[in-house]
Amino acid sequence: MSNFVVDTSNTYFLNDIYKDIDILCNKYSEFLSKEIIGKSVEGRDIVAVRMSSDGNSNHMKKPSVLLTGGIHAREDFSVMLCMKMIDYYSYYYNEEKQFESYYIRKIVNDVDIYFVPVSNPDGLNIIHNGLESSLNYPQLKDMKIWGENHTYWKANANGVDLNKNFDDGNWDIRTCVPGTDVPCSDRFKGYTPNSEPETKALVSFCNNHNFSLMVSYHCSGNCTFWADSGTHNMFNGLDEKIMNELNEKYIYRKTKISTNPKIYGCGFENWFRAKMKRPAFCIELSPFVEGGKQHPDSMFDELVWQYAKSTGLFFAEKAKEVYNEIYSDVEKYAALTE
Repeated sequence: MSNFVVDTSNTYFLNDIYKDIDILCNKYSEFLSKEIIGKSVEGRDIVAVRMSSDGNSNHMKKPSVLLTGGIHAREDFSVMLCMKMIDYYSYYYNEEKQFESYYIRKIVNDVDIYFVPVSNPDGLNIIHNGLESSLNYPQLKDMKIWGENHTYWKANANGVDLNKNFDDGNWDIRTCVPGTDVPCSDRFKGYTPNSEPETKALVSFCNNHNFSLMVSYHCSGNCTFWADSGTHNMFNGLDEKIMNELNEKYIYRKTKISTNPKIYGCGFENWFRAKMKRPAFCIELSPFVEGGKQHPDSMFDELVWQYAKSTGLFFAEKAKEVYNEIYSDVEKYAALTE
């Protein structure tokens, strides 16, 4: 019998993901728990999983990192990575074993790790089961798909690209490519910022927790978007220090600082930097694919897992560094005494 629960050998369907989260939280109930942080357009649960040595005690007492996947529907490698990290990190924590070069028990004793594996559950359902499977099908059937078929869908069930919907201060100037200024499969920023229930859930979750650092997993390109010109200076080089270490240790190349908010604005990572005033990283998993669609799901282990499996632990360690460097003694005292 396998020590592991999550199967990423091929397409990982939403119902199996929900089931596996429950199995894992029951199996590792001493340190793994789930929270429903919101509902999607179609009423599906948006689930956060917390890995903590402190059980359900005060989550403000120590550094924490947020790892998210599946904001873009067709990028389900990001979902598979989050789920497999939960599975493997829990097993190695429980067994008190080293995972690659990381001592997970020490890391989780120091840092709480939060996952939101499926930020856009309706979108994931659409790419796996077709537009007809959506409760919003009467509206979706008339929307333009930028690609060959429903497997190119990136948006939520309202036809809004969630990673262009966050109110980071640039929504008004965020450019819509011609044809994407109305609901469609991708790149429509919505009619107002923070309009979507999925966006609201992530914003509220971050506002209710003091995450030291956030990572948003996407694909493809094997690169990292780590800074934008609107917020880079506030980190006094700490974001670049983390990026350089990531670049030395992993295959995700360092991109240039994003300079035009008309192009980069309103992504989750941009919002997090602007509003949470903490570093945030967008990791593009897997080799670049022309046209934007990811490689077949069956290639996940080969293209993603073998390279990215310890990145969550890397960022957990960096969250502790951010906490120690950015947070003042006053902030720490306030958090400890709340």
